[in-house]
Amino acid sequence: MKEYQPEIIPTTLCMKHKDRVIAHWTKRLGFREIPAWPPQPRFSELPPFGTRPPGYTLWPKQSLTDPERDNELLQREFVKAVVHNRGHTPSITHANELYGLLAELSKTKDRAGRHMTPMRSLLTAVITRDSIAGHGLWYESQKPSGTQGISIPGFFFNSAEHMFLAKDGEERNRKRYGEIACGIDPAAIERETMRLDRHSWLYIRRSGPEWAIIDAYDPSLAV
Repeated sequence: MKEYQPEIIPTTLCMKHKDRVIAHWTKRLGFREIPAWPPQPRFSELPPFGTRPPGYTLWPKQSLTDPERDNELLQREFVKAVVHNRGHTPSITHANELYGLLAELSKTKDRAGRHMTPMRSLLTAVITRDSIAGHGLWYESQKPSGTQGISIPGFFFNSAEHMFLAKDGEERNRKRYGEIACGIDPAAIERETMRLDRHSWLYIRRSGPEWAIIDAYDPSLAV
């Protein structure tokens, strides 16, 4: 995963039709919410006097009445953004939320029979090939164990440089700690995460390896 730098403009992919956390942080960080890729330029952002926003939140408008068509819309717009970021480095793509992107947006053809690039294969290519090329992928998941028949590939666990783990009461999720493969005993990772308070995280840096408990709660940032 690539560290954030001011000259890099991240793109957040939001597949939920409503998400108060994403909406809050989009506003707080000064990102511009856009319904489609690429962003349409605004006069206030054009040089020489304008400046681009520090990031974009790609949030396509869904019908809420036709889930299949909504998924095609999300997949089509997200693929365009990811492909753009792969070819324009340094860049950061924030995939929210990873399991949904991998499991729900991986059609190979739309209803008209036209080819579609599956997000599962695209994001797997990003995580296995793009870091060295300057494209960083940030992602989170509330369901790391996946579901029967649909899993999160191990690359997403053993390739990340920076990881933040919360307390997880689901044993199947905790079993995936063994795939982090950073030199820290998976049993120790599980033990420490089970001791965490509600707003605390176990941070792991793979290249150390280094780990620390981080208290992430700040009342001023509550959503």
